[in-house]
Amino acid sequence: MKIDKIKQKKYNLINHDLLTSRSYLGLHKLSLYYLNSKYIKGFRNKFCIFDMLKTKNFIKKALLIIYKYHSLNKKILFIGFPNIKTKNYNILFNQTNHYSISHANWVNNIILNSHQMIRSLKKNFLLTKILNIKQTPDLIVLFNQTKELKAFKESVNSKIPLITFLDSSTKSDQTYYKISGGFQNFKTEKICYFLLKSILTLPKSRKSYEKKSL
Repeated sequence: MKIDKIKQKKYNLINHDLLTSRSYLGLHKLSLYYLNSKYIKGFRNKFCIFDMLKTKNFIKKALLIIYKYHSLNKKILFIGFPNIKTKNYNILFNQTNHYSISHANWVNNIILNSHQMIRSLKKNFLLTKILNIKQTPDLIVLFNQTKELKAFKESVNSKIPLITFLDSSTKSDQTYYKISGGFQNFKTEKICYFLLKSILTLPKSRKSYEKKSL
């Protein structure tokens, strides 16, 4: 998957958005997980400052992976993406035929045993609707590794490719695909939505993409 498959102007916005949303700001340096030092550029007022060049490169790589799975009609499970003021994330994932589970509605063993879990929840219409995962996902994208600890552990154990957002205190050695930064605020949530929408609404075939780009 080549970077030129995604419009360059969308990437040019990443630098500006990361700075204005303060995604560079991590947690207190005393909580820094030692293996995350390579993602940290320094400290300010005793708080970790992420290396934004590395963060941007992680974002690019993650977007390309998501687009690759999406373009091949593979199922992606998005876990913990917030819908604080709107239902934009839910609408996007439904329209693009992917799965999503919120933090509040997480159920243990849902990734690999979705059919069994849904049968046991038939009496609860809301949960049955939320957990309507008809097949094992091919890729998992986890928004908050620290908050979604149970989901993270289950995702790692499932051996399914995993993309996870992590802060300065999060253990980073258990996943290969990661995005380092301070993404737990409303502005960064909007940025994540914009980036995911820009990827999931791209044409799936190379020919249609090239035709649209002309």
